Amino acid sequence: MSNNSDIQIYRQLQQHLDNFPIGMPATESGVEIKILKFLFTPLQAKIATCLNLGPKRPGKVLKRFHDRFKIEMTEKEIADHLHEMFMNGSLERSGKEGSWRYSNAMLAIGMFEYHVNKLTPEFVQNMNDYFDEAFAGEFHRAAVPQLRTSPHLKALAPDHKIAIYDDMRHYVQNTDKTIQVANCICKQGEALLGKPCKQTDDIELCLIFGSKNYAAREQVREITKEECLAILDRAEKEGMVLQPGNTMEPFAICICCGCCCGVLTAAKQFDEPAKLFATNYYAEVVMDDCIGCGICIKRCQMDAIKVEDKKAIIDLGKCIGCGLCVTTCPTKAMKLVKKDDETIPPKDTAALYMKILQKKVGKRIEMMKMLKTLLG
Repeated sequence: MSNNSDIQIYRQLQQHLDNFPIGMPATESGVEIKILKFLFTPLQAKIATCLNLGPKRPGKVLKRFHDRFKIEMTEKEIADHLHEMFMNGSLERSGKEGSWRYSNAMLAIGMFEYHVNKLTPEFVQNMNDYFDEAFAGEFHRAAVPQLRTSPHLKALAPDHKIAIYDDMRHYVQNTDKTIQVANCICKQGEALLGKPCKQTDDIELCLIFGSKNYAAREQVREITKEECLAILDRAEKEGMVLQPGNTMEPFAICICCGCCCGVLTAAKQFDEPAKLFATNYYAEVVMDDCIGCGICIKRCQMDAIKVEDKKAIIDLGKCIGCGLCVTTCPTKAMKLVKKDDETIPPKDTAALYMKILQKKVGKRIEMMKMLKTLLG
């Protein structure tokens, strides 16, 4: 059983992590403390409070650690702890062997995903409870989401001019980054709770580009561009949403379903979930061609479609423009329409999180808050 000092350090870590672009808010139930206890030992929690989003060498972390906690430790000892924390999926790492730098990871996208293949039913249930109580609101309150919705190309008319950052096949075909595939953390977690995915039997479909960290933990396998394109084809066939990272060059493509995906299921708790997504399209019905077959209802992962008087009706407050309803419509009554105001993603991950933090804390204090978060 944890003593009061242990509980205090976990609370300090929660408050520390809550300063990040996607924070870690406190709850009445205290479930976030249970999550942190799974991710960190008490000593590791103390070390984690000495880090920020800016990568730091072990020596600098050691100085902060000693100044804050007055605990003697050698640089090698703290380097070993940092390495263990990284391998456990609780920290980020950059640089190269012999000069590694370490930084905090956010809960999501971050520590949760880094525990793929390391999940326990208790941890997954705690994460689900945390999403329901507080984290869904934190994750989705950002005006600039971490992920965007990319349409399946089969849903677009030939004369559509699709932007490169919305064309995932073009990105895959032209990237010079290593392509890897990992198990989907959401599908893996729900299966542990006795709720296997209803859309697919294959959970190895999380696509990652240019990452060394997953490979270091042996959580991925490298694939070819052809294999990656085949996964995108299967995603369309099996009715799953493409959600790449919300940057010009995405760090990953999540392939998501409405039964397992934490992002989609959490969004569906809101009245108009479409407002929470970065998407440039929405679905529309050509009423004269619709026969009310209901195939589109089964394909839609956002529960945005119903049939009334033998005609499909789309709730635009729920439609995220993925195109799944279009690709299998037998009469071609469904089509994707491009929005008048195009959503252009940030250049890279740093710009993305800068924008998220700006919306979170406001422009006047954004720069100072970001500098403090990055540099400590």
